[in-house]
Amino acid sequence: MDEVDKTARTIDCTPINEGAPLLGVNLQANQEADYGFCLFPEKGSFVVVGFVADGAAGVVLLTEKIESAEIVIGDTSAVMDADGLRIKTEKMSADINRDNIIFNGGDLNGLVVIQKLTDKLNELKDTVNDLITKYNAHIHTTTATVGTGPVGVLSPTTSTAQPAKAFNKSDYENTKIKQ
Repeated sequence: MDEVDKTARTIDCTPINEGAPLLGVNLQANQEADYGFCLFPEKGSFVVVGFVADGAAGVVLLTEKIESAEIVIGDTSAVMDADGLRIKTEKMSADINRDNIIFNGGDLNGLVVIQKLTDKLNELKDTVNDLITKYNAHIHTTTATVGTGPVGVLSPTTSTAQPAKAFNKSDYENTKIKQ
């Protein structure tokens, strides 16, 4: 295969028997469409060409190597090439490459590592519970009589603050997305 025209969705190639070059060989049924399924052969790869309409038009049946593939169904499209996979729907997108996965343009930053978040939240819970325990158990010295007893008497408070409960990742983990 000598050349690829992605816009026209055609290739030019030279037969193995070194016959006349085949120009404008179709890659899909409707060359004017930008939807459907289309494989773009890698330049220099072997292709198998079939002929329709008594040889008036050629169409690529098979290819040895693929440079990229495109599929468009309605408002959903996917393109796969050496750079990765890009998927777009009406409301979402995903760009998957060798270094990362970016959902919807990456505006929401990275994904949470759920166990690390749970551990950090439980550290905070432990600190809060320690403060609650100290608050509930504290006593103070009265410095004036205000109807509760004589000056200088230690009186426990009657606080009943409840301890914070442990965090459980199942309360906020989306199990449909995995790392």
